[in-house]
Amino acid sequence: MTITPRLVASYPIPSSSTARTSIDTTAPVPRLEVHDAESLRFYDLREQAEPAAEFPAPSPEWWLRTWVAPDLSLAVFGTSEGYVAVARDGRRLWQQPYGTWRVDRWGYVDFAAGGAGRQLRIWLRLPSGLPDRTLFLTLDAEGTVLARSVLPCGGYARSVSLFQDGNGGIAGVTVSGERTAVTRYEAREESGAIVLGRRLPPDHFPELPDDCEFLDQDAGDARCMTVDGRGREVSWRDALTLQRTASLPLSDFPAPGTGDCSVHNAPYISTWGGFVDDGTALVTLHNPYDEAAVYMFGEQDWREYSHWLADPATGTLHGRVEYPMAEVDTVVPAGDGTWFTQEWNAYHRWRR
Repeated sequence: MTITPRLVASYPIPSSSTARTSIDTTAPVPRLEVHDAESLRFYDLREQAEPAAEFPAPSPEWWLRTWVAPDLSLAVFGTSEGYVAVARDGRRLWQQPYGTWRVDRWGYVDFAAGGAGRQLRIWLRLPSGLPDRTLFLTLDAEGTVLARSVLPCGGYARSVSLFQDGNGGIAGVTVSGERTAVTRYEAREESGAIVLGRRLPPDHFPELPDDCEFLDQDAGDARCMTVDGRGREVSWRDALTLQRTASLPLSDFPAPGTGDCSVHNAPYISTWGGFVDDGTALVTLHNPYDEAAVYMFGEQDWREYSHWLADPATGTLHGRVEYPMAEVDTVVPAGDGTWFTQEWNAYHRWRR
């Protein structure tokens, strides 16, 4: 059951000792994002890591959040003072304060590049000053306010987000948080303003079970992948109905401490996983970590990970991935037949 993958490329991490890094697989080419105190940088991950954009930080601090335009023309930094939009050359394009709000928790920025003849638009959430209202500004790339929309939903301590149609227009609004059910509304755009429509019934969009966590969706938008809250079973579901079409329980793996599960004593299925391509899924087993046992009693129950490939159509297990290096934990499936793993100073890209 052992699968030896082929190394496609290795990408050294710039400023690996101080930077925070992540991989974005939603871009046309997978991108490496590198965050440090001085800048936000992007690299296209081809045969080598090719610089795509760099945005100097507006202030020498660890910013709370960042949002980047789809065309990499500007980045919005959530600082301790407000939203700050920065061009690649470091120019401050515009700034919007948000008062006493916590931008890391309630801030929201969205972009729409649109189609031919449509300029970049930016939607920015700000405090409305009212407990049950949500304020959005519609801006252009230079920060000119095109419209101001106060929506009769959301408010304090609620997360509010927009969803778009295929042409980059506003199609709806989602409200969540404060231990209440997710609420969705129809919405449209009129002269840049967001106009809220009817509240959609709860069954308009199917919901995952409460004990189920979404992991990934395939490139064809046909299937999604989930794991139950206890890490005992990974499932594949129809992306529209969320009905389960295949599953892989933990009991289908070799017994802990034997064979390809020899590194595990009490494994569970972790949230590191997804679609390598539409016909192959990657599943990660993870051991719990007992810090007290390791540091106080000298036991060697360190985290141990193993990666497995499976068939999302049937739930059949193909086998365990065996790498040339030990202790591979972080994994990011790219959806194009490859996946990424991370060491402390580099990302590696693999193919079966």
